[in-house]
Amino acid sequence: MLTSYQLEKPALSWGEDGAPHSNQFDDVYFDKDSGLEETRYVFLKNNQLKERWASLQKSAFVIAETGFGTGLNFLCAWQAFLNDAPSDKQLHFISVEKYPMTKSMLANALKMWPSISDLSQQLIDAYPEVCHGFHRIELEQGRVQLTLWFGEAQDGFAALDADVDAWFLDGFAPSKNPEMWSDKLFHHIHRLSHQGTTCSTFTAAGIVRRGLQSVGFDVRKVKGFGQKREMTVGLLNTTTASLTERMSQGQSWFNLRQDATQEITKVLVVGAGLAGANTAYALANQGIQVEVWEQGNCIAGGASGNPQGMLYPKLASQDTPVNRFYLSAYLHAHRLYTRLDDSKQFWDACGLIQIPKHDKEAERFEKLLNDKLYPEAILQASKDRAGSLFLPLSGWVVLTRLCEKLLSHDNIKVSLNTKLEGLSPIKTADKVTGWQAQSGDNNSVFSHVVLCTANDTKALGVTPNTPDYPIRGQVSFINLEKAKAACEAIGESADKTDFDKVLCEFGYVSPSINGLLHFGSTYDLKDQDTQVREEGHKRNLAILESLLLLPKETFNTEDCGGRVSFRCAVPDYTPIVGPVQSESSYQQAYSTLSRNAKWQSNDIAEPITQLFINIGHGSRGLISTPLSGSYIASLITGTPSPLEQKISHKLHPSRFIIRDLKRSQNT
Repeated sequence: MLTSYQLEKPALSWGEDGAPHSNQFDDVYFDKDSGLEETRYVFLKNNQLKERWASLQKSAFVIAETGFGTGLNFLCAWQAFLNDAPSDKQLHFISVEKYPMTKSMLANALKMWPSISDLSQQLIDAYPEVCHGFHRIELEQGRVQLTLWFGEAQDGFAALDADVDAWFLDGFAPSKNPEMWSDKLFHHIHRLSHQGTTCSTFTAAGIVRRGLQSVGFDVRKVKGFGQKREMTVGLLNTTTASLTERMSQGQSWFNLRQDATQEITKVLVVGAGLAGANTAYALANQGIQVEVWEQGNCIAGGASGNPQGMLYPKLASQDTPVNRFYLSAYLHAHRLYTRLDDSKQFWDACGLIQIPKHDKEAERFEKLLNDKLYPEAILQASKDRAGSLFLPLSGWVVLTRLCEKLLSHDNIKVSLNTKLEGLSPIKTADKVTGWQAQSGDNNSVFSHVVLCTANDTKALGVTPNTPDYPIRGQVSFINLEKAKAACEAIGESADKTDFDKVLCEFGYVSPSINGLLHFGSTYDLKDQDTQVREEGHKRNLAILESLLLLPKETFNTEDCGGRVSFRCAVPDYTPIVGPVQSESSYQQAYSTLSRNAKWQSNDIAEPITQLFINIGHGSRGLISTPLSGSYIASLITGTPSPLEQKISHKLHPSRFIIRDLKRSQNT
């Protein structure tokens, strides 16, 4: 468990020519005279990338790197991929960095290379906040995907779910940084590689050569760059375990992969809310044709249709896999919304103030700040409300316009008033190779299906009985001018209704849009009433008055409008995202867990059937659905996952089956 998501900054000194030097490792990041040429020789040429890309058969090529540094190796690989690879192929580049540069450091370092300034600027613009964990960045309209791990190298590769084609073994010289070149690192290099994976490194140090040889690489020395006598290249030329086995790591019940990726023809996404729109967008952005079936007559007609939502992560006070998911998802969502709408048409990163509900929560806030669990760019003390937290990356979103923007992609076709009424597997030699979906007289065939159907999922009858349940929520709104008049009528300043940040306590209120203040929300368990109720407005007005520091009953319910929807919640407060598997197959294959909860196995109960689910986002869908959509896309395309493996286990649809098996040993 981490004690902080903050990371130590690199200690840099800058030469007169502008080149960065690491004071921590007493080493240079690159040769100031020939850094580009050295990268192209050591990593591109000696991994035979030009030749391999020219004859690339699969849809994506995966490179992994030990040491992101200034990003120079990535930039050179990106540039070469655009020049040498077929236009319908995708590059996935994965890199780790224990001491990540800040955005300003990166910009300063990359000034030295004007020939790649266009790509450098795109990287700088998309560069994430420096925070522990995985960060997925999309470039070239999705054709180039950069996955960064900020933290210890061996921890990042241990958490990674990917199948690597080429390794750039960079980082500072082994003599300067021997801790990185550990047995654990080489173990995971092998786990993430297949027969035919190559590697190259600038060093010929024995610790590196022996480490690679110990996990099966054929290693040889070749001529080094420039004046350097030797460097090392390697090839994994032995048969490896299957991809599913290599990724299982003893927990095959959380399998996400197929040993041979099923051909992708067309993907059906069922549901046009936040989960469906983000899933469809993530797939379409990788060149996949997507159809979206929505049973309603509009996009985002369910819980995703509230007029104004907030980006509110509810960050925990300790490190857990679920908190890591929401933290990573929060940063991912902020980057996506900013990229989609930098002109504030439907997204405003105005920040959010989290006000303590009571003294105990105020103490928790104070401890959270004192412990410095989160970087200040993510969480800090509020300057506007004493004792409160400020989240500068948060803000508000017009949900329907966001979903419409996501679904406007050229590769997406949306069909409204189209209810999924039947779903049947298409099998070849007992293997599911596609799905036939029915809606009325429409029978269509898809290679993959993703159910983003929230509370309607059980009624479809095609998934195991997931424990999700609906929670009624009523939101309210009031005309801004009427709110001002109500304040003045009791001698309060009308300016109290003018604020520029989202406010949260027992509920929330967002800055006004289109002359309306939106606030709420009720939380009504076991309540299926679809009508807007006066008592709901009363509760929401009490929330609003508390947030604006106004007396009770300042506002009147007759001035309010509202909307009712039903969140899809899960008992463990974690979305259900991943492949749908057979409950009976799992219970039979993994029954040993009912006798020994610590039992491990790499045997797969059944292959992935090309049916996926993405539901249960509750009140945090604006946070969790973009990263969940990207994750589902990685599973369908067979490309690197943007999630840590422990996180994917927490989201896995089969977790409830496994949990019940383990608990049954005590009954």
